[in-house]
Amino acid sequence: MKRKNITLLCIVLCLIILQINVRLSNAKDGVNLFDEILIQTKSKTVEYGLKATFKNHENPKEVCNNLIDELELNNSEIKLNIVENDNSYCIDFLGENIKGYIESLKYNNEEVVTINISKIGSENGLQSLKNKVSNCIGYRDGNIKYFQYLKAKIPYSATNSGVEDINAVNEKILKILKSHGTENIETVKINNGLSTVAYTKRYDEKLNNNKLTDFNYAVCNYSSGNYIIIGTPEIIITY
Repeated sequence: MKRKNITLLCIVLCLIILQINVRLSNAKDGVNLFDEILIQTKSKTVEYGLKATFKNHENPKEVCNNLIDELELNNSEIKLNIVENDNSYCIDFLGENIKGYIESLKYNNEEVVTINISKIGSENGLQSLKNKVSNCIGYRDGNIKYFQYLKAKIPYSATNSGVEDINAVNEKILKILKSHGTENIETVKINNGLSTVAYTKRYDEKLNNNKLTDFNYAVCNYSSGNYIIIGTPEIIITY
């Protein structure tokens, strides 16, 4: 009887440990890497944006114009410019803190719509922007793909002539990625800093040198200071 109780207790303990591990795993999966990097490096968002592409089976002009309306880009504070030819219909937009375009392009006998939005802001509004774009695409969703990016300024330090060392910041980000089980991490030197690709299993992926990657960040030095630029699955702005 005593042995039965011990066995039962062991089973209960194993189930509790398993449940805790599952919860920790789920919590880990819900981590926002963009926000964690911003917090750990104490960096401040200056710009963010996304590009979404999907196949379209409706009238190109109607879809583009409807998306402009649904994304609330058709107002007096935003300038719109339409560029049209036989293969594409594009609406450029430009406002005080926003710019981009919505385009329908004929490619391989298919219509592909691209929504490209960049916003200037001091907070990470990526998730909100992605949700808004996703809701506007709605039923039109035809294998939608997202490219996201965020640019943040690294704070000044009391050492290194007031500028945080690029290598030190890069090590902080690598530590974050590794703590979340990130794979295929590769860092290379670029003209003004360091660039890293990795596979986090959280975003749309691509094949890079025969390895899967879905995360790309760069730590760069400019005359105005040091910056972190993050992109998924790759950085879509010049750096």
